[in-house]
Amino acid sequence: MNTSTTRPGKTILVTGATGNQGGATARHLLAAGWHVRAFVRDDTAPAAVALAAAGAELVRGNLDDPASIEEAARGAYGLYSVQSANDNELNQGINVADAAQATGVRHLVYSSVGGAENQNRFYRERGWGQIEKWQIEEHIRALGIPATILRPAGFMEDFTSPARFFQNGSLNVPWRDDLVMQLIAIDDTGAFAALAFADPDVYLGRAIDITGDQLTAPEIAEELSAAAGQAVPHTQTPIELLWEHDPEVGKVFTWANASYYDSDLAPLRKAHPAVMDFRAWLRRSGKARLMAELDAATA
Repeated sequence: MNTSTTRPGKTILVTGATGNQGGATARHLLAAGWHVRAFVRDDTAPAAVALAAAGAELVRGNLDDPASIEEAARGAYGLYSVQSANDNELNQGINVADAAQATGVRHLVYSSVGGAENQNRFYRERGWGQIEKWQIEEHIRALGIPATILRPAGFMEDFTSPARFFQNGSLNVPWRDDLVMQLIAIDDTGAFAALAFADPDVYLGRAIDITGDQLTAPEIAEELSAAAGQAVPHTQTPIELLWEHDPEVGKVFTWANASYYDSDLAPLRKAHPAVMDFRAWLRRSGKARLMAELDAATA
């Protein structure tokens, strides 16, 4: 790994630092010896306090406030940009990119979404507009700032989450059984971000889909069953229900069922040999989450 131009100790501003991907990125950067400046809305929140205890510098700000992002980014070598899906995601992503340009950040790493180009093309062909993460990518490219775009696959954590695909002891997904889903553990998104900052000669100017495993819904259910020591059934949620309750979610899974994307795992595993497949993630942390949900379903 070539770290001649980015020896650890330089400052990386991490947005979303108290969230899933930002938190994972902050932890990996701290472990590698970088100075992490964690961008937080509330520096008294437990996740923020834990980051400070681990050695991060906390800076308060708001992604809706460009001035606060610029203030936090001044003097930083790099900036990690991630936004949650919300009504202002596009503006927030643009704000971060603009702050990186205004302050002379030398390496922006933006967390987009797996298959972004494919998904955006599908949407445009159907007159659905453009996905916001693709628009943020395009803004970054238009600015011409030194950047890496990481496109994480679907999170493994979603398959034990009652807010996503696991309810009442059952795996419930809105895609067909023969669709091979691209999956990644949230912790590995942070590992890939840290790799990008550490090796700019390899990662600058690239957009990379990052994936740890590729499984169908029946295969995911089999892995959950093996980990739990009991059968975990799975069902297919009718796509029509998604359109009724949340058309934006309906669009996502209409695309997935019709025109999904693929990833080449070999170069990803070469770059990050410890990247987890679904079974390894279950052993590490997923089984505990799974068993808690199964216990709740039978309580």
